[in-house]
Amino acid sequence: MLHEMNRFVLAHDRYLALDRARTECSNPMQREFIHIQILEAYLEVQYRARHIAGLQFAEGNDYVDQN
Repeated sequence: MLHEMNRFVLAHDRYLALDRARTECSNPMQREFIHIQILEAYLEVQYRARHIAGLQFAEGNDYVDQN
């Protein structure tokens, strides 16, 4: 579980770094590239969060509810 938590934190940090870099784009091509990277990072964060929730549910933690 700790390994998955670390992967989530790394994915989230990447997302935040890309979001900050978004404001430094100077041309439309860079903005489009960064936007695609942000979307991919967002999806990875969501995947990691769902994976952690699934592991918690599998371990018998009753406080995890599916949305």
